[in-house]
Amino acid sequence: MTTTLRARGFLLHAGAVPALVLVLLSGSSTLQAQAPAARFDPAAFFTGRTTSEGRLTQIFASDKATRVSTFGTRQADGSMVLDQTVKIGDQPERPRTWRLRETSPGRFTGTISDAANDLSGTLSGNTLTLTYTMDNNLNVHQVITAHPGGQSAQNVMRIRRFGITVARLTETIRRAD
Repeated sequence: MTTTLRARGFLLHAGAVPALVLVLLSGSSTLQAQAPAARFDPAAFFTGRTTSEGRLTQIFASDKATRVSTFGTRQADGSMVLDQTVKIGDQPERPRTWRLRETSPGRFTGTISDAANDLSGTLSGNTLTLTYTMDNNLNVHQVITAHPGGQSAQNVMRIRRFGITVARLTETIRRAD
């Protein structure tokens, strides 16, 4: 006895289903290996001008559009300084300054002008992960993932208080130079 399935008007024998699933999942009749993502170089990416646009979602508040303009410079000691102008919703623009330094391969430390403590970070492949606490005791977990080609990146921040996510920022950062 053979089992048949009807899918999108086609009659399939059960023995053909695993092969069909493999073809559909692979996108073609041949399997191709994915090349590993290139290592993200935050200093190179943020040197010069970058701009970002995104959306801040907060509990008990309406979503707000975000815009950030950044000018980054490399310092003689290898660290980088990012001078930002931040605009959230209809609030006035405000300045923010980041200072980041790679202390060992894939490990970062630094400061942010509106943070309560130093930040720490790790770099893995095309992703930079940063953690810090803001002046208002909100804990931030930020993940910046570089897109192929190195001209843009996705930034996702989760902002927590007492372990509960109270806000989330998702934005795209683009090199302007």
